[in-house]
Amino acid sequence: MLAKLAVRNVRRSVRDYAVYFVTLVFGVAVFYAFNSVQGQSVLFDLEGVASEGVFELTGQFLEMFSVLIACVLGFLVVYANRFLIRRRKREFGTYLLLGMRPGQVSAIVLMETALVGAASLAVGLALGFALSQGLSFFTAGLFSIPMQRYRFVFSGAALSQTLLCFALIFVVVALFNTLSVRRCRLIDLLGAHARNERFGVRGPWAGLIGFVVAIALLAWAYTTLVDSGLTEFGFGFWKATALMVAGTFLLFWSAAGFAIAVVERWRGAYFKGLAMFTTRQVASKVNTAFLSLSVVCVMLFFSLTVFSTGSSFVQVFTGNIEEGTQFDASVAADVWRAPASADGGEQALARAGSWDWDMEAFFADAAPEWEGFVEEAAQVDLYQPAEDTDTYGGLMERLGVGLSSESQEEGLAPQSVGVVGLSQFNAVRALAGHEPVELSAGTYAVNNAVDLTEDLSRAMAEEGVKVKVGGQTLASSGVYVEQALSTSTFVSDAAMLVVPDEVVEALRAAGATPYASYLDLAYRVDGAEGDRLLSEALAHALPPDEQSLARGYGFATSPWPATVAFTAAEVVEQSGGMRMMITYLALYIGFVFLITTAALLAVQQLSEASDSLPRYRMLAELGCDRRMVLRSLAIQVTVYFLAPLAVAACHASCAVGVIARDVLEQVGVSVEGPALMTAAFTALVYGSYLLVTYFASRSIVRASLGRRLLG
Repeated sequence: MLAKLAVRNVRRSVRDYAVYFVTLVFGVAVFYAFNSVQGQSVLFDLEGVASEGVFELTGQFLEMFSVLIACVLGFLVVYANRFLIRRRKREFGTYLLLGMRPGQVSAIVLMETALVGAASLAVGLALGFALSQGLSFFTAGLFSIPMQRYRFVFSGAALSQTLLCFALIFVVVALFNTLSVRRCRLIDLLGAHARNERFGVRGPWAGLIGFVVAIALLAWAYTTLVDSGLTEFGFGFWKATALMVAGTFLLFWSAAGFAIAVVERWRGAYFKGLAMFTTRQVASKVNTAFLSLSVVCVMLFFSLTVFSTGSSFVQVFTGNIEEGTQFDASVAADVWRAPASADGGEQALARAGSWDWDMEAFFADAAPEWEGFVEEAAQVDLYQPAEDTDTYGGLMERLGVGLSSESQEEGLAPQSVGVVGLSQFNAVRALAGHEPVELSAGTYAVNNAVDLTEDLSRAMAEEGVKVKVGGQTLASSGVYVEQALSTSTFVSDAAMLVVPDEVVEALRAAGATPYASYLDLAYRVDGAEGDRLLSEALAHALPPDEQSLARGYGFATSPWPATVAFTAAEVVEQSGGMRMMITYLALYIGFVFLITTAALLAVQQLSEASDSLPRYRMLAELGCDRRMVLRSLAIQVTVYFLAPLAVAACHASCAVGVIARDVLEQVGVSVEGPALMTAAFTALVYGSYLLVTYFASRSIVRASLGRRLLG
């Protein structure tokens, strides 16, 4: 009998629980799909394109964030049930009045929870399985590879994680529901509906003071964040975060009383139609649920920020792939590390001197296979003379040009201007398939491949600008080029002078040594074979020691002739891995937070609509027509949804602006496109929940009033 009653209750409540059920289904689907990344079928087609380690790392990050997602979804389920149980207290009281024992009522609630949980898990897992197959194609698109041997893959690990997570959530929900019913007395259950009639609004003066303080705290938070920036998460960042959270909670705590005080003095609007009733309804809701509205606002802020910056950060890691893969591979020698390398550094410098800093000659002699797979090679040595040379800070001051980031400017300012010889630079240009640069004696060209220093570099390249290098004064030739000097995920060749070879020879004669050298390679064989032979050549030339092997290197690293080696395939692989990881995390976190906040508001509004039915009946009895009542309901739902979104949008605008200023704009990435996409996606998802909530609430009101509504 109890089971039949539970099934009947669930069927009867399908319309009321629609938003709650759909959100749970989405939560299960997204949780399963993103936790099945490691088992995606696209792995079968990744040989030679991306390693399985990329998926393992992405999967580990997703699993780590899944703990947060599980807590968020658990909060959603428990909080939504609190409203749903409160709405049904009168029903439970009727059961007790008819002779049921509290244990039987709790059993009904437990069975209803189990039915809803089982249904949402079943539908969600089916949807999640379909979504995971779509993610396989999406991943293939990220890596630009064909899905030639596609097959359906079901992830047992993701299934276990999803079942365990949501089983725990529903166990907590069942215990919460059971305790809630058992702890209530019959008189409390039967009188719960009557107690919901009371309006609760704070006094106008308390609201005004709280509102002013909240605005001050938020302004202080924004100012602190703008001043401290986001280049590092120091005291300023945490201070701004704390102020933002405190200001948000105080804002919603005080908003109801403040709004009432303002609207009441606007008598032309306050006494028009049902404005008085609508205002008091909204104020009562905000005043009662200010805590949940504050949490919703913070979650929306996080979701908007993640969505807006996620795709922009993808461009940061992948936007310069073409510039960083102009060569099949590059071997870098970080000579600047030699002073900190003790004996190893001295040996490396001695080796470099004995080979006259010729990296290719060393490898050709030390690795027999070198000539067999290397068709062309070009070495470029970078110099940064410390004496009698202009600094970047001096040039910025003289040219009246700075960097948009103060921290970046402070790091670059004391450094001497970087220099590269013309013949080596043209050899690299030829290997990349570009035209050479021509210089006359006593002049220089400017090479810059970093957006951060573009303004400074173009100012340096203007004709007539003179720069001192190693005691020699050179004049600008007016030539500005953008050439990456090595294979790299992050191109870092910024504001360098290309000078005639005699200038470099004079520097070397004065005892100057390169601070870094690159050996760029073009293979005779295909890329995969060339990468394998390069690894063998480096191992032969520089046999690895235990320390190098422990760090994951296949050769003994040293300041010269090889500190690190990058291949074009590795750069593409790392870029694809970062693109996938950031994209998935942004979608996962942002989407879950967005639907969670929208669902919370929707469930609250449905419960409030049910609780306010006596008020709507009174309006109908007073002669209010259908249009007036439904317009009031629409305004209530709209304000309740848009208030936390508006505050969250203000928070996100500040945070995204600072991130764009301190990070994205430094590498030439715009946040406008992703921000517009975020706005469109939020409007679609959030607006859909708003409309569904309004129509569901309207259905509840109309079904209760029947013919009492006129018009």
